[in-house]
Amino acid sequence: MTDAQIYSFDPDEIDCSGSWLLYPSLFDEEFISSIKTVGQLAPVLLAKNGNKVVLVAGRSRVLAAERLGLNVSGVFVDAREDISRAFVHMEENRTRVIDDALKLTVFRFFHNRVSEEELSKRVAPLLGIKFKDRDLKLWLEWLSLPQEFDDILKSGNFPLAAVSILSKLSADDKKAVLPYFEKLGWSRSNAVNFLTWLYETSRRDKKSVAVLISEHELSPAKENESPKDGVARLCKAAKQLRSPEYSKLLKTQETIVSEICAGTKWRVESVGNFETGEVLLQTRFKSREVLQKAVEDLNSIQKSDGWGKLFEIGREK
Repeated sequence: MTDAQIYSFDPDEIDCSGSWLLYPSLFDEEFISSIKTVGQLAPVLLAKNGNKVVLVAGRSRVLAAERLGLNVSGVFVDAREDISRAFVHMEENRTRVIDDALKLTVFRFFHNRVSEEELSKRVAPLLGIKFKDRDLKLWLEWLSLPQEFDDILKSGNFPLAAVSILSKLSADDKKAVLPYFEKLGWSRSNAVNFLTWLYETSRRDKKSVAVLISEHELSPAKENESPKDGVARLCKAAKQLRSPEYSKLLKTQETIVSEICAGTKWRVESVGNFETGEVLLQTRFKSREVLQKAVEDLNSIQKSDGWGKLFEIGREK
């Protein structure tokens, strides 16, 4: 229940440090200008905590009033503990845009305070997640991870969809793969593939993922390597571990291609993981002169004896 009477307070009289204030403040110069021009159009939500007045929702309005030397208008709501205050706070911010970082902040706050059923049926809908959504299952899986993993999700480096395979790893193996996501941003498919290949190789070889990483010196990052190239390198290495025969074919291809394309900017890649015998030939140019040189190089490399061997890679009976 809400006390309909509107009260006026000096901003310094309002405690804005509550852990239930989960949403970040929208306080900026544009917001201050709005308050200065038209005033505070909606009261903030307050609660009583002994002799203190605590904020439940409306932090930006309090900060703006403090900056402008104004009083804050507010109403009291019946929210006597952290959980009820957090729910009121979320209801007040229901229309806000929510990203994964904010969802995680909210889920972590409620995780050890309410039951999983209430988390699923009451908290999740306030974040735009329906009770039977697949995303809810992924979030519940994430909450089972140590909080030291939260930063890679909040930063956007780790896609939530990959948590299912991450959860399958042992505690030590989880720690072993963490550095790969601290500085590199991964797409859903790349993250799932990378972890799946490591996990499956671990089970096949009866070795921990940590041991595999150590044995094959999979460096999380290399000097002067772009994030995109880093992810591509790691995915390639993990796939080679999972499919050693494929790795051999790839090395054979690289040797042949280096001979065929030596001294040119042409690149050759297999199509369909060597199953079709087809290859993709490509280059780049940004001027007529470079184009002419590429055509001359193509005419030269097409005479190479290596093409026959290249077309037969992986097709031998």
